[in-house]
Amino acid sequence: MNAFKISWLLFKNNLKLYRFYLAVLILTTAIYYNFLAVNYNPYLRVLDGQYVFAKVASSLCSIILLLTVFSFMFHANNFFYKLRYKEIGTYMLMGIPGSKIGTVFALESILLGGMAVIIGLPLGLLFSKLFFMLLGKAMILKTQIPFYIPPKAIGALLLILAVIILLMGVKNYLMVRRSRLIDILNAARKEQNLPKIRGLRGIVGVVCIAVAYYLALHILDLPFGLQLDFFQTTLSILLLICGGTYLFFGSFLAIVLNALIKKKEVIYKRSRLVSFSNTLFRLGTHYRSLSMTAILCAATLAAFSGSLALKYFADVNTAVEAPYSITYYGQDEATNQKIKALIQTSPHRVLAEQESHFLTGKVSYHNGKRELTETCLITSLSEVKKSLMITRPKDYQQILKGIELRDNETVSILHSNLVFSGFSYTGQDFVIQDRHYNLKKEVKIPFVGELEGIGHYNTYILTDQQYAQLKENSKEKDTEKTLYGINITEPEDSQSLVENIAAVMKNPGENLNSYAGQYQYKYYLIGAFYFMGLVMAVVFAISTFSTLYFKILSDAILDREQYKILMKIGMTKQEIAKSIYTQVGIAFILPVVLGSLHGIMAIKALEGFIHYQFTGSILTGVGVLLLAMMCFYLFMSKRYRDMVVKGWENHETA
Repeated sequence: MNAFKISWLLFKNNLKLYRFYLAVLILTTAIYYNFLAVNYNPYLRVLDGQYVFAKVASSLCSIILLLTVFSFMFHANNFFYKLRYKEIGTYMLMGIPGSKIGTVFALESILLGGMAVIIGLPLGLLFSKLFFMLLGKAMILKTQIPFYIPPKAIGALLLILAVIILLMGVKNYLMVRRSRLIDILNAARKEQNLPKIRGLRGIVGVVCIAVAYYLALHILDLPFGLQLDFFQTTLSILLLICGGTYLFFGSFLAIVLNALIKKKEVIYKRSRLVSFSNTLFRLGTHYRSLSMTAILCAATLAAFSGSLALKYFADVNTAVEAPYSITYYGQDEATNQKIKALIQTSPHRVLAEQESHFLTGKVSYHNGKRELTETCLITSLSEVKKSLMITRPKDYQQILKGIELRDNETVSILHSNLVFSGFSYTGQDFVIQDRHYNLKKEVKIPFVGELEGIGHYNTYILTDQQYAQLKENSKEKDTEKTLYGINITEPEDSQSLVENIAAVMKNPGENLNSYAGQYQYKYYLIGAFYFMGLVMAVVFAISTFSTLYFKILSDAILDREQYKILMKIGMTKQEIAKSIYTQVGIAFILPVVLGSLHGIMAIKALEGFIHYQFTGSILTGVGVLLLAMMCFYLFMSKRYRDMVVKGWENHETA
């Protein structure tokens, strides 16, 4: 019988073993096709600027997905190799050459990958219509995206997956080819040893994680005057988190478990000794799996909560970019009357009107490298308060308390175009129109909005008295400007009215802003990232479950004989079940807790850059993650118990 026939027989016989792995590969293949299809769909390209956002989001997600799948396949292949170690030894005892056994295992992995593509690609094609409908809804596109199968996307998918599958086949061939019969025979008698206690490495791991958390929480105010930009800071945090997590599970956890086992009052209760001992003895080989689970868990939470945070940002920042339904500036009285007449003859009703006054001036400050002087807007505290009473952003009462000023203090309203900011100047001295002020706070609140003419300037708030003095001392008495804001009913549907107003205005491109326009633009920008972030959260969650699944399955296979012996000397099934639930719980709790903390820190860093609080998004993400993990924990504990207590026929022969 040739190698291909043998591998086909093994593939068919092991389908039960491979089913979970195969299901994950099929799902990721289907999702990966849809990410690629976004890049090659001609009906999306006609959307111009909106297409760019969708393409960037899909490209980023496809790269992350590819790396995740590659890592997952690498991890799963190692698991299957260890699981079938005895089988490989049996073939060697039968006199089959190592090269032929290696070829059989390589072909089997290629068949597995090929099966995932054969099922996953049609599945991706079948659900592509749904995928693009949801994408269009997230981006509030008014036109439907027709069903289209881009041949280039299929070609790219087949090429990329073929390379990965072949690489895994070669890896499996080399692993089997390099196996020696004597090592396989000795492996069965090999005793498990306690992991080496490396205190220094464990402490370094904890310190790395603590430093990464500190940097994430103070990302705008780095310690020791570190001059790192956004990319450098983010990369440093990622490296510290990944390195620290591996050192934590590889060394620090061994120190903690070893100390616990020595405490008799803790460990000699019920069946804790068996659970803690098993976990400690396996750390030497399982710490990579625990580390990977924690990192995937962090990625799941960051993707899910990050997507919710972007949605929240789109909702809230639209109000910052368009404080009123219609905002305009720099018009004469005749034009003002024409605008009001147009609104009165429209289907919309005026809800509120507001006139905000401000000066234009110069602000000087040190940006950490040199002195800068920029144009700015200057207004009084009472003007901002009047504006907030009309626009009424969420928690505006707290905002009002937060911007109270003393003499020689100022608060900066960051301009609405600012999405990411890597620096904070809070506490620094600023010179505004030749007077010195201390910057109390930087906020993003509705005031000017995204007017092209003046919307890219920061606005500095002064006390009413100091603003009046500044206005009085101004060289030109008529420099105070007036911004008109009008709130109307159903602002989302007021685009035609806005176009009519623009027709009677002077230079509307710079002086007119509307909620209708900003609302649509913001969702074009955020919608693609929001939707694909949720898809990536699902992929990361499945990868997390897969890693835990293989890890716990390995433990169950190794523990069967041990638990059989314990049952022979009197350990009951109930005691074994308690021991299993504790052991599986340790495997879940540690990576999930650490991964959740990593994910929370990632969102806290995002808060710093975007200048918004995402507490609701974080709590929702943590709640959903814990609920999903709890359900999976119960499922895996039952599966583990069944394998040990009832026996699992598929693995009894492994």
